[in-house]
Amino acid sequence: MKLVIGSLIASVVCFFWGYLSWTVMSWHENGVHGFHEEETMAGMFTKNAQAGHAIYRMPMPGHAQKGALPEERKAVEDKFQQAMDDGPYVYAVVRPGKVRYSEGNNIIMSVVRSFIAALLLAVILDLATIPYMARVAVCAAAGLFAGVVADLPMWIWFEWPTRDILVGMVDHVIEWTLGGLALAGFAGKNPTAKHERQH
Repeated sequence: MKLVIGSLIASVVCFFWGYLSWTVMSWHENGVHGFHEEETMAGMFTKNAQAGHAIYRMPMPGHAQKGALPEERKAVEDKFQQAMDDGPYVYAVVRPGKVRYSEGNNIIMSVVRSFIAALLLAVILDLATIPYMARVAVCAAAGLFAGVVADLPMWIWFEWPTRDILVGMVDHVIEWTLGGLALAGFAGKNPTAKHERQH
């Protein structure tokens, strides 16, 4: 039960950090830009996003027809390479149709997301016999791990701007350091004199 309580408290802490990070500090939003002639762009997305709500990429790698000659395959590859070199390059989520946006639902899902993550960390911490601040450090390291495995691939493969990747990674570390300050008080055990003598 203490792990659940600790995870609930940590999830609230993480949610309020997210509010500060996204709404008050705005360091995420500062990296997001709109298109000129937004109505024109909206019409283009609606007309051309034939797969509906999905991830879209431009240019898309071409595929030679089945049975194509080697030189034909190379021509397709060269065309894609040239388009990538010349730009524009786009990797974006597009929702061309109508959906009722609900900030309330997003807040609930955000808290649930934080709770699940905190509970997973709590289970791991509860296996450890290390000092309180070491348990907090494990949580901070988990935030860094999240950035390395989730954010860096977007920079490596999909050209996410370096600034936004760094902001995201620092955000993860701060979030789970703060969450860890709460969580570490409920999960894990402090070393006793016996443990210290054994080491």
